[in-house]
Amino acid sequence: MQLIVLGMHRSGTSVVARLLNMMGAYFSPEKEIVPPTTANPKGYWERWDILCLQEDLLKKGLGITWDNINQFKTSDITPEIQAEFEPKAREIVLGLDAHRPWMMKDPRFCLLLPFWRPLLEIPVCVYVHRSPVQVAQSLKKREDFSMMLGVALWEKYTLQGLANIADIPRILVSHEELMSNPIAAVKKLYQDLLDCEVQGLRLPSEKEIRAFIEPKYFHEHGDTCLQNAYINHQQAILFEAFENASIFQLEPLPTLSEGAAEILQAYQERFEIAQETSRLQEALETREQEIVERDTEIAKRNTEIAERDGEIAERDTKVAYRDSEIAWRDKELTNLRQALHTQEENRLRYLAQVASYQNQLLVAENQANWLNQEISQHEHQKQALQTELQNQITDIQHALNEKEQVISALQQNRHKLLHWISALDEDIKAVFNSLTWRAGNIFTQILLKLMFRKSGLTAQEHIQEIMANVTAWKVQEQMAEPPTPLNPTPPPQTDLPTPPPQASKNYSHWIKKYDTLTSEQVGKIQQRLKKWDDLPFISVVMPTYNTEEKWLRAAIESVLNQIYPNWELSIADDASTQPHVRRILEEYAARDQRIKVTFRTENGHISAASNTAIERVSGEFIALLDHDDVLAAHALFCVAQEIINTPDGMIWYSDEDKINEEGERFAPYFKSDWNLDLFLSHNMISHLGVYRTSKIREIGGFRLGYEGSQDYDLALRIIEKIEPEQIRHIPRVLYHWRALSSSTASRSEAKPYAIGAAQKAISEYLARQNIEARVTDAPEAPGMTRVQYPLPEHPPLVSFIIPTYNSFNLLRCCVDSLLNKTDYPHFEILIIDNASDDRITLAYLKQLKENNQARIIDHPYPFNYAEINNVAVEQAEGELICLLNNDIEVINQDWLTEMVSHILRPKVGIVGARLWYPNDTLQHGGVIVGLGGIAGHAHRLIPRGNPGYFGRGVLLQNLSAVTAACLLMRKEQFLAVGGLNAENLSIAFNDVDLCLKIIEAGLQIVWTPYAELYHHESASRGSDDTPEKAHRFQQEINYMENHWPHRLVNDPAYNPNLTLDATVAPFTLAWPPSVPSII
Repeated sequence: MQLIVLGMHRSGTSVVARLLNMMGAYFSPEKEIVPPTTANPKGYWERWDILCLQEDLLKKGLGITWDNINQFKTSDITPEIQAEFEPKAREIVLGLDAHRPWMMKDPRFCLLLPFWRPLLEIPVCVYVHRSPVQVAQSLKKREDFSMMLGVALWEKYTLQGLANIADIPRILVSHEELMSNPIAAVKKLYQDLLDCEVQGLRLPSEKEIRAFIEPKYFHEHGDTCLQNAYINHQQAILFEAFENASIFQLEPLPTLSEGAAEILQAYQERFEIAQETSRLQEALETREQEIVERDTEIAKRNTEIAERDGEIAERDTKVAYRDSEIAWRDKELTNLRQALHTQEENRLRYLAQVASYQNQLLVAENQANWLNQEISQHEHQKQALQTELQNQITDIQHALNEKEQVISALQQNRHKLLHWISALDEDIKAVFNSLTWRAGNIFTQILLKLMFRKSGLTAQEHIQEIMANVTAWKVQEQMAEPPTPLNPTPPPQTDLPTPPPQASKNYSHWIKKYDTLTSEQVGKIQQRLKKWDDLPFISVVMPTYNTEEKWLRAAIESVLNQIYPNWELSIADDASTQPHVRRILEEYAARDQRIKVTFRTENGHISAASNTAIERVSGEFIALLDHDDVLAAHALFCVAQEIINTPDGMIWYSDEDKINEEGERFAPYFKSDWNLDLFLSHNMISHLGVYRTSKIREIGGFRLGYEGSQDYDLALRIIEKIEPEQIRHIPRVLYHWRALSSSTASRSEAKPYAIGAAQKAISEYLARQNIEARVTDAPEAPGMTRVQYPLPEHPPLVSFIIPTYNSFNLLRCCVDSLLNKTDYPHFEILIIDNASDDRITLAYLKQLKENNQARIIDHPYPFNYAEINNVAVEQAEGELICLLNNDIEVINQDWLTEMVSHILRPKVGIVGARLWYPNDTLQHGGVIVGLGGIAGHAHRLIPRGNPGYFGRGVLLQNLSAVTAACLLMRKEQFLAVGGLNAENLSIAFNDVDLCLKIIEAGLQIVWTPYAELYHHESASRGSDDTPEKAHRFQQEINYMENHWPHRLVNDPAYNPNLTLDATVAPFTLAWPPSVPSII
């Protein structure tokens, strides 16, 4: 429904408009709302754009103002005026129609409603009536109008308004009733709206009504004397009809009374006279100013003339003198010209030499620039090779460590076997030499002879033969036994599954085994497609420019080879100069009608070309494909299947790998599910990215000026308009990124301009979200970004919670680093002493307390990590709490500033840090839930300088859990989820459980690599080497498995194609993957 609020100025239209808004009627975006003033402190509830449009229509279109309306007639709004002003009005109505029911309010609608009528479908008019005398009193106070003029304007507006709404559903609202009995008046208005079939509104509560309608703002009350003195007979009839609610039945409507017409005519004449007087006064003042300026100019010029006469006489004298000088100088000039000619010849000769030198210098500079570029490229290649070599050394070292463990176990098993064999040999010899055995053997030989049977190989002889072989093997083993290592690795305590042979643990073998469809699977997919009622229509968009023929054909063929049939391929060629491009594209367009080709006449770069391709798509979904990359044959089937499974989705993205010029696939990127902080570190959507077409068109497609990161910018502008649940991850490698020598896939520095475009797009995304942040290069991940969030002017208090038992050296190192290496200005230290009995430690705790450097909380009970921290948090004074092990040592001073900047973000519940072993290998890069059965650390033992899996060891990201060795969160959130589970998880996994509870509460876990500390991992805790501790540990495992079964099987921050086997490094391939079968 479309509600129009009208009535004479100062009649209470603002009150009624606000009541309709309280009932649920939409009226304006915030930027268009006219603010309250002292004349109307409760607000006007009008829109600037409507107010300006109507004033322009009156002034520019009709030549009048709201109060100078003596000659106004509805017919004055000619078709030409309608056509001039209607587009803006149509834009306003279209914007309102997206929020029905809506309302517009402006007293000028009494005059101009016919202008709006063609744009309204089902309007309902709410006419607000107020006593003409009260209106006139208000206008006198605000505009200094006479009472007679105010009443005349009331009559003119009333007659025009009643005439204009005669054929529209209408509701009458009395200002007097609103002020005297607001509850009843609002209820009547609400019922009248329902009777007019206006839906979607609610009746405000009496409390809301009384809070808004305050009688103290009802200033002008009028009286009978004023009524009789200022209103004529016809106006009295109109007023009476309003009062008895018969005004809408008054027929025919009277014309404007003579008295009112005379008053408005006189006001018009005075208005015109005042305007003309003002104009003449301005002209007179202008003329007088011109006369003054001209008089001043004349006087100034007379003075100048007198001065110049004197100068002329003086110059005549000088001219005569100069004439004589000129004759002498002419002679000198001739001599100088001859000398100048000689100098000019010399100058031209020197210029020719300089040009030659400059040309030589330019050539040298170009050569130097080229050499500098070569040096830079070689330096980048050297760094990449060094990083790759370091990675290989690390991998080899890990493999050697694993092999040493296996060799040590085999050696111990061999020693045991030899021991057993030797013991068995002694036992057998004893048996053979025993009287019983020898007697039995003799009896056996006698019995065989009595039975006339030939003796065969006896058991004794068989055993002796075996023992001879064993003896020979032992001699051979002792001769070949390698030397024992200096620090042998103890054998594993449990039987471990045998990994596949090393030769087969490569990506190509994994592809053959788990990522290659059989003909049977293809057949099943085709059968399933026949059962689908509605196949999503997917448009593949591909811009091209001078693409090499074999790569262009490979890209197009990968689309043609899709198992899924309901697609189209929209190609936009960006004015390629290579003739083969047009020939190939025309060939494929003729071959398959699903291929659409557009040839651009001007080169506009990839964003413009992509937009051209998008203009021609018909599909509901758009998949982006680069002109030299390849789609997996099942790519669009997997996308369509996920679209059907998630009908509310807006973005779908898959895993990806690279493919070289020989067609070999490598470097698979198995991504996490939607991970905003990781996405702001690098474009994790990238390939394959599929978007709902309506969203791309809603934001206007790709933006020019973001080339190199145009798809990053596109995704950033879409995600701000959708929910995180509408971004879906398909954990399959559906896209093969071509790694050519000049491509980004081959080396990150191939497109340096892309980094700047990405940072610009991220900065603008944050600005649109009103998020203050700084976007810079990620210091340890070339080509990726870091987002830094500022602290508030007054940062909150952080309470460090540090449990300890003895361990003086560790504790002192921890506390000293907090006090001396932390630049955050506002923190306190709480140390929970768990029954320390070391004299030095106790003295140190006393010293800290006496120096007011820490608060000491005694907890003389059996060790229960969860309970210790829960008790301390209760006594913490900080808004933020930081759980901290006593074996932590600060590395970078801004570590806490970094962590606090994230915990203060609205949706963040916990922040974890990057923890290093003292030898600068990584101890904690976040926690992977499910790794090793329950949880394990990501990127553990990678050396400093190694960025980890696709930079995830050095990039800000969201994870499912972080370690409580250094964990920051809000105290209120810690208490809200029940803190650490001291009953079921007294020692292990309580931090993982806490993180999962925070996620269940709708908050995020952030791990930042920019907060760095050393961790001497559990140095003050005993090992779990007793039966009691082992039993407790098993119970904690059982609790986690029973309480979080759905979280342990698929960590959304990890990937089901990556291993959960704790005996191998995380982020390596899973054998087999846990991703569900494709069919």
